[in-house]
Parts: sequence; C-alpha cells; structure tokens
Amino acid sequence: MTTLRFPDGSEVLYELTRKPVRNINLRVKEDGTLRISANSRVSVKRIEEFIISQQDFIRRATERLQNRRSESEITHDRLRWLGREYPVHVISSSRECAVLEQEEIRVFTRFPEPEHIRQLLRGFLADSFTQLCRELNDEVRSALISRGLTPPPTRISIKDMKSRWGSCSWAKGHISINFRLAAYPRETVLSVFWHEYAHYWHHDHSARFYAFLDAHYSEYHKWNSLLK
Repeated sequence: MTTLRFPDGSEVLYELTRKPVRNINLRVKEDGTLRISANSRVSVKRIEEFIISQQDFIRRATERLQNRRSESEITHDRLRWLGREYPVHVISSSRECAVLEQEEIRVFTRFPEPEHIRQLLRGFLADSFTQLCRELNDEVRSALISRGLTPPPTRISIKDMKSRWGSCSWAKGHISINFRLAAYPRETVLSVFWHEYAHYWHHDHSARFYAFLDAHYSEYHKWNSLLK
C-alpha cells in the first residue's frame, strides 16, 4: 500500500497493479483504500496525478460505502429489514429468538447483553432472508418459464460479500446473493435475482443484457439503482 497526500492535506492509501490495460482504472474499496490498475508504461507520477484529479469522486464513493455499511449494520437497538428500520424491543423470557411483531423486532431472551441480542437479530435476518430468497427465486424462474425461457437447475447461496450484490456462475448453475441485501426493499432484492438470472442468456453487461432485463423486469433500473 502506498500513501498519497491530497492538496488539502488529507491522505489516501492505494494499491497499484500493473495490467495490460489502456486506461488508468480506479476502484474505491469498502475500507476506503483504492485499487489502481494501469499499464506498465504509465509512470507513478501520472497515476498519482490522476488519483488527485479524482478526489471528489473518491470522497463521494467513500460516503456511499459508509452509508451502505450503516444501512446493513446490525445493532442491539434497531434493525433494518426490507427497506424499513424497526426498533428493537427486548423482552425477558426463557425463549431465545427474535420476531417481527406489531412494527417492531421483539427479542425474547434471558441474556440482554448487546452482543447476544445482535446474534439473535442476525439469526432472525438469516432465517427471514433465506425464506425471501426462496420465494424470489421461484418467482423469477416461474416468470421465465411462462415466457418460454427455461433456466438450468440453479443452486442459490447466501453470502456476506463486500464487493458484489450477487454473482452468477452460469456454467455451474450457481447464483450467490449478498446477505446485506436484507436491508433493502423486496423489489431491490428481486432486481438482483433478475440480474443474475439474465447472465444465463447474456454473460456480460452488454446492451443486449440490459434489454433482456427491461423486457422481463421493466422496473429493474428503478429498484436496482438503490444499490449504485
């Protein structure tokens, strides 16, 4: 990692990878550091001048990532589920579970320590999101089949991913969905399912890929834009 100082005195860490690419490529990682790729013919001075020229973009991207983390963060007193934030009400009980009832998340436990409450809340999210993903997967597959398109048998995995909302290994019939999507509206999660299933027919993100999405899920851009 290399430290670069901006003209205003702030600093950023970047990691440079040399690749046979035409342009200097910049990506802001979730921890706020930068991943840079550039051709071996491009000098470090030129690369750092480019990074400095992108300071406003880097700042905005960092803020978006921080907001994304806060939306999906599990705390002991609030929980975001499907685009809504619910207060957490802890109830002393021999039961050990969390449930959504009457516009709040009720945690039943004998152990009110914050970390234990977070574990129960995560369990609630994991179970609820797994069930939602089953429903959305069935919904997308049924819609495709009804239109004469038959996707291959597909295994769905739910993972806590840092850089992707979903991924499709189309040759293996495997789709992964990011657990952090539990914080977003149902329609946004649905848009990710449509996105990944579209890769069975279009392996890249070409114009034909997005035309396919527009044809089969007309609200794709509306709901998926919440993830940008």
